[in-house]
Amino acid sequence: MIDAKICEWLMDNADAPIRYRVARELLQDEQAAKKIEGELLENMTVQKWLKLLKPETPLQHSVEYREHGCFDFCLENALPKLVQLGLHGGFVQIIDAIGAYAEQYNFSGIATANLFLMANVADETASKHMLGRLDKLHDFAKQKNYDIYISEKEKAKLTAIPKRWKDKDFISPELFKEGYCYPLIYDILGLHRLYDLKNHETDDKINGVISYISKDEFHDKISDGYGILISGRYESGNPQYHGMGWDPKYPGWHDVGSYIESGGERVGAGVPKLLFFAQNIAKYPIARNTKWFAALLDHLEKYRTESGTYLFPQKWMQENQGYAVQGHHISFGENRRKKNWCEIESTVYMQLLWQNV
Repeated sequence: MIDAKICEWLMDNADAPIRYRVARELLQDEQAAKKIEGELLENMTVQKWLKLLKPETPLQHSVEYREHGCFDFCLENALPKLVQLGLHGGFVQIIDAIGAYAEQYNFSGIATANLFLMANVADETASKHMLGRLDKLHDFAKQKNYDIYISEKEKAKLTAIPKRWKDKDFISPELFKEGYCYPLIYDILGLHRLYDLKNHETDDKINGVISYISKDEFHDKISDGYGILISGRYESGNPQYHGMGWDPKYPGWHDVGSYIESGGERVGAGVPKLLFFAQNIAKYPIARNTKWFAALLDHLEKYRTESGTYLFPQKWMQENQGYAVQGHHISFGENRRKKNWCEIESTVYMQLLWQNV
């Protein structure tokens, strides 16, 4: 449900990134969007992130080490940020910048393939990878298994567990022997693009995966971040451990209003994480039909102004170095010197949430 008057207000007040997204995504006016492209590409914030996205030439480090990480130049942060600013696979600048990653499917290919789909990059390898990934996720989700951890008896056999992880849940090694079979936050970014195939069977599989995570059982039984991975050396008696942080749990699932009012998991970080998650999970019909989504929209209505725009607390839209999936790059790049920058960003965010409702 898009408000045409509010879209007009955004077109009159916003900088190029938001105006481009309003024209292209909300008004679906390709001609108007095309006229803004030049200004968009000249935008200083866009230019900054395009430079961060493109690896050095010649490569000083393998792109493997630029794909996943908390730094701004990592693929998993730079590409979602540029999508937030309106860019996509239709821009030659994006295709040029990600060229080094086109055949690099590290991290089991999950992050790269999902990010390519999120940006609507036409890459046959990424699409095939994601269709295979969907099959694996669907096979796991249809089992409705939320008991994914080893028992306390099995855990007692492990050696050299770091002190900080002794009280954590340890994921059964069987679940990632052949790659992660359970859904990750990265899957939420890209799977919705497979709806574009207009294939009923594919749609059902996507819906099955989203249904699996849209349950009380998932939020009650799955640890934040999923838990601790045990490396392949587990069976050799020389285990190694890795902390995860990629669960696709709905922030504030049981009481989203209280989650927002308390600042989320970490004051100043939890709500931005929720905002990032919400704008991506809203691409899935099953997610939009949850009580969580209805409660989220209802709570955010508290920030509606008398003129019909929205004004969130500024700290929600702040920009920090860190993982995009944790909400560190939720800003739309509006010039911070403008007095109404936060009102503009808050308002376009709400319009993007409402567009499929």
